[in-house]
Amino acid sequence: MSPFQPWAHGLNEIRFQGGAEGFSREALSELLENVPLAIAVTLGPQQIFAFANRLFRSAMGMADEDLIGRTVSDVMGDRYTPEIRALRQRVFETGEPQELKDASLMLTPGTTTYWDIKLLPVRGGEDQISGILALAANVTERVRARSEADLQAREAALHNERLALAVEATELGLWEWNARTGEIFWSERQKEIFGLPKNEPATYEFWLSAIHPEDRERVVGGVGALSDPRSGGGLHAEHRVVHRNGDVRWIVSRGRMLYEVVDGELRPSRLLGTIIDITDRRRDEEVRQLLVQELNHRVKNLFAMTSGMVALTARTAETPKQMAAALRGRIEALARAHELIRPAITGSEPSDGETSVAGIVEAILAPHVNQGSPSQMTFEGPSLRIGPKAATILTLVLHELATNASKYGALSVPDGHLRITWIKGAMLTLLWQEEKGPTISGPPKAEGFGSQLARRSVTDQLGGAIAYDWRPEGLQVRIDLPLSQLNA
Repeated sequence: MSPFQPWAHGLNEIRFQGGAEGFSREALSELLENVPLAIAVTLGPQQIFAFANRLFRSAMGMADEDLIGRTVSDVMGDRYTPEIRALRQRVFETGEPQELKDASLMLTPGTTTYWDIKLLPVRGGEDQISGILALAANVTERVRARSEADLQAREAALHNERLALAVEATELGLWEWNARTGEIFWSERQKEIFGLPKNEPATYEFWLSAIHPEDRERVVGGVGALSDPRSGGGLHAEHRVVHRNGDVRWIVSRGRMLYEVVDGELRPSRLLGTIIDITDRRRDEEVRQLLVQELNHRVKNLFAMTSGMVALTARTAETPKQMAAALRGRIEALARAHELIRPAITGSEPSDGETSVAGIVEAILAPHVNQGSPSQMTFEGPSLRIGPKAATILTLVLHELATNASKYGALSVPDGHLRITWIKGAMLTLLWQEEKGPTISGPPKAEGFGSQLARRSVTDQLGGAIAYDWRPEGLQVRIDLPLSQLNA
């Protein structure tokens, strides 16, 4: 808004005669001399100063006698900008008032001031334009205040932009709850973590229903405690949220309750905070814990199995040499099994490629291959990855079968043949088929330790099945493992 109202009349319409009905020139000059506007009157096309009040003269740094009779161009010098010159020319030629907002003028060296300028025509007796009335208001403080406000707004916008980038980079959700009005604000990331569509408003009821039932009482109690200023106002909660589709996410929520004085008492005002999705971190921690537990379990089992092997071998071996050989083979099988599953436990890269059924078969039967002679063994099956638990059990079972085949079965004679095949259907089915070995008269009278260990491992630990068919032409074994257990 202009600091002055438009002048409705030319100076020729103001009565200068004395008396009760009008002002004298002296009275008018005295009045204009002290108004808080810079006022000047110039006459003729040459724009010669005829009047300038105190503020105008002060702004120009000149006394009254140094102004009157001189042209605008002479008085203003370099401060007489082309813009001001054009406006004055337009007033004199058209008789239309002209305005200039926030004009910057360096009226004194080193100091820039800002002015709102209004130029009005002065008309003579025949309504001819005879001069120009210039009114100027010093708006330097307004311009500087606006510039400062603009600067602060730009800095605030930049700060908000940086904050938004930081929040986006950290994938934080932002939330706010007005304790007095109940109003709730959730950022888009907050809604995403909670599984709330962006176009749906956040409500207390939705927040409450989204908290996992097992965590709800603890979380609600922690938030409710913040109503008491003695709580300190800090919030830190780690809990689960359940999406509408049943998906469960883990989050960490941090916040701060702000309080205000009402009727002399501190009362809760606003609760602000952030959340971050830590589901992947929690799952990684759970996996690591399971791996540590599994490793501890394996170590205990290895000691127990080794102890059992020693006791069994001592009872069944006929000589110390035979016992040493049998025991060494079993322990080496355990060592090979551990080496096969080590990458899966430690998270390191496999040294000999991924753990697979084919890799296990080849590793276990490698000691029974006679170099330089036709192979007695045939392996066939699809490429199939296998997890650490299933690999350990399959390794132990195949080692026991290979040991028996080399002692009593197809691998104990030069013409014997062993065929191993596996197929992937509803289950993983592995067939062990021996041919052309010593004739088998029937199943053994008692099941040995190795067979007992193999059976218990397949059935109890993997939920599978193992069946022995003691055919006269050679032993046939079928092992069925659930596909869901292969990555165990």
